[in-house]
Amino acid sequence: MTEELLRQLEELIGTDEFEYRSEEIMEQLEDEGAGIEITESLLSIMERHPLDDYGMPGAMTHFIERFYPDFLPSLIASVKRRPTAHTVWMLQRCINAVSDKEELIAVLRDVADDSSVEQIIRDEANSFLKR
Repeated sequence: MTEELLRQLEELIGTDEFEYRSEEIMEQLEDEGAGIEITESLLSIMERHPLDDYGMPGAMTHFIERFYPDFLPSLIASVKRRPTAHTVWMLQRCINAVSDKEELIAVLRDVADDSSVEQIIRDEANSFLKR
C-alpha cells in the first residue's frame, strides 16, 4: 500500500489538488506506520520534479522534518544527486537549525556553482548563501 500511496502522491504533483491531497496521503502513510524509511522515496519524488511547488513547507516536508536530524544524510545525498528548488530550501532550513553548518553550506555552495543545475535553483542557493 505504501508504494501505491507514493505513486498517487507523485501523480498529483503540479495539479490544483496537490496541497490538499498530499496532506491526506501523508496522513495515510503515517497511519500505515511509515517512518524515516520513506524519506528517501519522498526526496526522490522531489528530484524527479525539481521545479514543482510542494508547499511552504508542505505535507511532505513536515513528514520528513519529523525525523530531524536523522534525515540530514538523505537530504544531503539528494541535493548532491539532483538539487531541486524545494530540497535546496529544506537544506537552508537545516542550516538555520544546526550549530555545525560547514558541511551544509558547502553543499549549498556546490549547487550554486554547478552550471548543470537549473538557473532558478542556482539563484535560490546563491540567495541563501548571502543570508
